[in-house]
Amino acid sequence: MSLQKIVNENYCFHVLGLIQLSPLVYKVKTDTQFYCLKIVENKKLEIAYNHITTLKLAHFVRLIPNQEHHCLTCYGERYFYIMEYLQADKDIKKEMKLKAYYQYLAYLHNHSFFYQHIEKDFLAQQKQDLFSIIQERKNQYESYMKQFELMKFRSPSGWMLVLNYYRITECFHQAYRYLNDYDELMKEKSDMRLSLTYNHFSYEHIFIYEDQLISIDHMHIDFCIYDIYDMFQTIEPLNENYDSLFSIYLQNVELLQEEKILLSCLLSIVPQIHFTNDEEHNILEMSKILCYMESINRIIQKLKIDSK
Repeated sequence: MSLQKIVNENYCFHVLGLIQLSPLVYKVKTDTQFYCLKIVENKKLEIAYNHITTLKLAHFVRLIPNQEHHCLTCYGERYFYIMEYLQADKDIKKEMKLKAYYQYLAYLHNHSFFYQHIEKDFLAQQKQDLFSIIQERKNQYESYMKQFELMKFRSPSGWMLVLNYYRITECFHQAYRYLNDYDELMKEKSDMRLSLTYNHFSYEHIFIYEDQLISIDHMHIDFCIYDIYDMFQTIEPLNENYDSLFSIYLQNVELLQEEKILLSCLLSIVPQIHFTNDEEHNILEMSKILCYMESINRIIQKLKIDSK
């Protein structure tokens, strides 16, 4: 059965046609207005959306229920949801969208915080997973460094790596230190604080005029700081002064000591870099890494982690 026919059979409006905007997103034309349809792989969204509606959270797009009053409709082995179609506010500067996004995250986390008992097996697995990520990333940069050391003639990007390698290794050592501090602190804890997390940063998801976030199908319950970490891994440090805007979030959310330490650990893990045969690309990538390291040092200073 075609997607258009499924929509017509399950919703209280008549579809005149579908315009594909991306592999998973369609613009739905009806006889009265436009809607947006997105295909998702599973039904996890239902849990998150139930939290949104139960907590009466603002700033998140409302979904159009089908005739059975569900937000998701079956489409073969997958599902889809429908929302009102929103016009992109392309004239809004990225800095304004970042500011709004920090405010939305602070609102989401503050209105959904709760405490859950800590399972010791969870903490042990969390430490092992983080240690493995740090070690794997550290090994990647060591491998690049060895390659450049053996070269008779080094490229400009190679020299950028060699001259700044001490800064990169210091970040990894810093990540190990924060991980150990986090592990020691959590040994004394019996509960951990969790919240709803958005987990899907993109400028295209932020609608300033409507005061809303769309694309809510990645939302789930987790540590609030993962939303911050996800954002810092996504935006371009060369173009955005994102660390200065981070104060907006800190002014509205009082992070716990363990959350500050865990965030510092995650941010200290230098992002992956992929060298190619295009030297201009390589120089840009190395420049991003250098800007990233400068930014996270300022961010960690803003966190004001206690030395107790």
